[in-house]
Amino acid sequence: MAHPPQLYTTEAPPQDAAFHLEQLVAKQRRVDSIQSLVVSFIVLGLIAGILWLIAILPRFTEVDVIVSYNAPVPPEDNPVDRPQLAAGVRPKPSSSSSSMARVIAAAVEAPVAVPMPEVSNPTTPFGMDDDFTAGFGSGDGDGDGGGGSSFFGTPRKGRRVIYAVDYSESMRSDAPGGGTRLDALKKELTRSISSLKPNMNFNVIFFSHTAWTISTDGPDHANNGWNGLNETPPVAWHQASDHIKGVFKEKIQTMGTGRGTVWYSPLKMALSMSPPPDIIYLLSDGEPSDLDDVLVRIDEMNPTGVPIDTFAMEEPGEQARAMWDMANETGGRFTMIYQGKAYSGMAAEKYTLDQ
Repeated sequence: MAHPPQLYTTEAPPQDAAFHLEQLVAKQRRVDSIQSLVVSFIVLGLIAGILWLIAILPRFTEVDVIVSYNAPVPPEDNPVDRPQLAAGVRPKPSSSSSSMARVIAAAVEAPVAVPMPEVSNPTTPFGMDDDFTAGFGSGDGDGDGGGGSSFFGTPRKGRRVIYAVDYSESMRSDAPGGGTRLDALKKELTRSISSLKPNMNFNVIFFSHTAWTISTDGPDHANNGWNGLNETPPVAWHQASDHIKGVFKEKIQTMGTGRGTVWYSPLKMALSMSPPPDIIYLLSDGEPSDLDDVLVRIDEMNPTGVPIDTFAMEEPGEQARAMWDMANETGGRFTMIYQGKAYSGMAAEKYTLDQ
């Protein structure tokens, strides 16, 4: 028997049920709003706390204070006076970097400062004693890592050094403290060469009436040397290795002497080298016979402006004045070696006057 189809109808919910539902929705909205506010306050509080910590912590951190200092300058030994350049020398232009330098001074503590090391006067003689037997110089070079040398207490920077030294008969004269002037020269020349760094190059040009090197035919080197005529003989650079320095020190001790004194030959040989020297040390005990000619031609001979440091050996007066003039012409320094001591600057100048 078939059943009749059932019909379904929907009726609106009671009015009280709808009201109750609205109450629940409103309550939930209020709870959500309160939770949002609480979370916002918590986040703001955390941010404020972090900012406060960032602001307050540095006050509790102790920062070490480094204060720069300058060591006292040691008094200069009298009667030696050694300025940077001899009086009357034309000053050379400073480098572009030096014009940018600034000196900063402060009377208060600074949180960061660089300690200033003690700096000695680089032109003050050191290692001196009462006579030649004590030796001269420090043997330390210039200390900048780029090469340097010193000769009778005069330090110089540069990696290419020429020693132009007087090996005339007059250098065999007696010297204060024992020995001869030549003995004193040999000792200081040996010491100076020994102190050269391996990255440096050097040579020694001996002179009397001619000029020669250890490569000149011997044993009569002086008579086989260059007399200033014809083509200038080439002079090679030698690396300052222990072996090469040993060869030179042996030759210095056994090298013979010649008669007379000329400067053109040794200076022309030195200034014709390629590349040119950074410094020339010129030592002599007498006025050369070609002095006037050399002083007239020195600018032509020295186009690159190599400074020539001169050393007058135990001959004050007119002979020393010649060395003074040569140093002035080339921007070099003059040193007077007298009674076994080395003088420079104003202390040396008085020995260039008539005695």
